[in-house]
Formats: sequence, structure tokens, C-alpha cells
Amino acid sequence: MCIGLCVFFWHAGLALAAPVIDNWKVIQETFFKQREVTEAGEQLEISAPEQAENAALVPLSFMLNAKQEVSKIYLFTDANPILHTATFYFPPQTVKFYLATRIRLENNSQVRLIAESPKGSLMMKSVVIKTPGGGCGGGGYSDEASLRASAGQMKLKGAEDADRLAFNIKHPMRTGFERTLQGYYAKAWYINVLDFRVENSSQLKVDVGPGISADPYFQFSSKKVQSAWQVEAKDNEGKQFLQSFEMGTF
Repeated sequence: MCIGLCVFFWHAGLALAAPVIDNWKVIQETFFKQREVTEAGEQLEISAPEQAENAALVPLSFMLNAKQEVSKIYLFTDANPILHTATFYFPPQTVKFYLATRIRLENNSQVRLIAESPKGSLMMKSVVIKTPGGGCGGGGYSDEASLRASAGQMKLKGAEDADRLAFNIKHPMRTGFERTLQGYYAKAWYINVLDFRVENSSQLKVDVGPGISADPYFQFSSKKVQSAWQVEAKDNEGKQFLQSFEMGTF
């Protein structure tokens, strides 16, 4: 018993002591073509664990409190095989916004948010998260029919804070790096678009990548919590899921 635990903690210690992956030069050249990116300072705050217990389920949240309008925020995870984790699109005149989600981590990584204004100015905030690793390569799935039958089932409800909503959608979010029980790699299969609307006006749109954890979860702020919401989800196989929620008074 002691030997097994000692080996586990020894491997975990090695992983946490491993170098932190920083791919900023690749991200900047690929996505921003050497555009100037300033430090966000207190305008953008990130909350995440310094050491993630579960590399496939890492909590991360951010608070935007900008001096000028922000139209979208990019989320990048430097150590993952697919660097771009998500992009969040906001309604016009957004300067304050809260969002929480869960991500995957393959190795110790810089995790960065880059906010963009409607005029194209960019500001960045980043944090280091250490992990035992392997968050992008989970196990196989033995009941494919059941998995596909439940994919796309959604829940939307009021969060503990009165101005926030909590959303969850059933989906395995396969990255393409998971091995099945038969030993081969499962084909990538993941939600890639989410759109939250009130009266056909988008309140939050998300371009989702496979770096978001299985059964994607998002908690986000809104001035229209007690409204009728429509949520549309699409996956990379072309499937579309649509559901309406009458939030009312909690």
C-alpha cells in the first residue's frame, strides 16, 4: 500500500516540477500577426488553482472590469496540443463580465486570456497552472450508443449570485487524443459553438475547442438573468442542439 502511494506521489511530484510550457511566440504569430498586446493589469483577473488535482477538470474563471468596451476574449492553453481553447463573444458595450468554466491541461502550462476591443486593441492576462498531466487523453468509452443518446442535453439555472446563470451540456468533448478500450484513437467529437440568446439577441457566444472539459460547464454574468433564454449548440459533426428556458423568478 505504501509503495503504491509513494510511487503515485513521486510521479505527481515529477510532473509538477516539470517545466512550464510557454508558447506565446507561436500564439502571437499564428493568431495575432505580431499585433501589440498590452498587459491587462486589474482590468482582467483570472482565478485558477496553482496546482490542478485533476488535469481533465481544471476550474478557471475570469472577471473583466475594463476601461473600454471589450468585444471578445480568447482563451489559450499553451501546453495543450490544440492551443486555442475558446473564444467568448460579448454584447455591445460590455466592460464588465464574469465567466467560469473547466478546462483540460496536458502539462504544466501558461494559461492566458486576451481581450480585444471593437477597434482591435489587445490586452492579456496569464497564469501558470501545474498539473500531473494527461488531461487531453482520457480513457475509452464502452457505451457509445448511450453516450450519443445523451449528448446535447442541457441545463440552465440561476447561480448562487443573483446576476449569474449556470449552464451545463452533456457531451464527451473528445479531443482526438483519447485511446479507446480497443487501443486506437477515438475520432475527435466536441461541441464547437454555443450561443446564448434572449429575444434572438446573443448575450454570449462561445467558439468552443476540445480543451474545454467533458460535459462543458459555464457560469456567466448577465443583466437578463430572469428572461426567456434560447441556447443553441453545435458540434464538429454538424449536429445542432436547441433548447429554450423560461427562467422567471428564482
